[in-house]
Amino acid sequence: MKIKSIIIGAFLFQTQMVLAQQELSGRISNYSSGLSKIESFDRFSAISKQWGEVSEDGNFTIFLEGDFLVKAKEMADEARENSPSGFVLSFPTVSEVFACPFEEVPTEGGEIVVSGLPELTLMDEMGNPSNGILYASSSADIAKWLFSYRDENASLGYYLEFYFLEGPAKAKGDCKLDTYTGSGEEKYEDFTSIDLELQPGWNIIRHGIDEVFTASSGKVFASKMSMTRLETLPEDLLWIAVK
Repeated sequence: MKIKSIIIGAFLFQTQMVLAQQELSGRISNYSSGLSKIESFDRFSAISKQWGEVSEDGNFTIFLEGDFLVKAKEMADEARENSPSGFVLSFPTVSEVFACPFEEVPTEGGEIVVSGLPELTLMDEMGNPSNGILYASSSADIAKWLFSYRDENASLGYYLEFYFLEGPAKAKGDCKLDTYTGSGEEKYEDFTSIDLELQPGWNIIRHGIDEVFTASSGKVFASKMSMTRLETLPEDLLWIAVK
């Protein structure tokens, strides 16, 4: 698979992310594809949603709606109507989303419903997903790592995700898992620290890649990660489209 990266500068209107509508705005520095739409796509129901647009000079805006969860539930109802018989769709909770791979961490408000900003695709003027998948990270390498479902080599830095909550919640705990590298019996400790105080409305979640482990094969794994909430976007953030 050939991977290309488009580096995008980004900024957020400098207001705290609360229940009012917010905007993620920026500019694709090397954009030359004409007008484009930013969309997400539900594979089960074939329902798409437009989140924003990219102008001819590369400027873009993503709208984060203050009633996002209400609209997400409406889309879920529509998805059920268009899905195969027996299809069940439910929204995850804080205790399910911010957890270790095989167990939950201590939470307050763990039953609070969570919905996140889905995978965003840049659609060309013909409606084709030819302009890449959008990631918010500190480097192109991390975006490629995410695009490859973590099969590419990991690198130090961070990436961001955006979650909407119905109410306040907390999640705090450590995840430890011995993970084999694929080189015989070689393994490393996969460690993640979760320390979140979540607010109603939109939350910026930073996933830090703080340490890496290089296997004897040369493959690099993210061995120590951290999950925290940010008030505003980092100054060194890049929006990166990978295809």
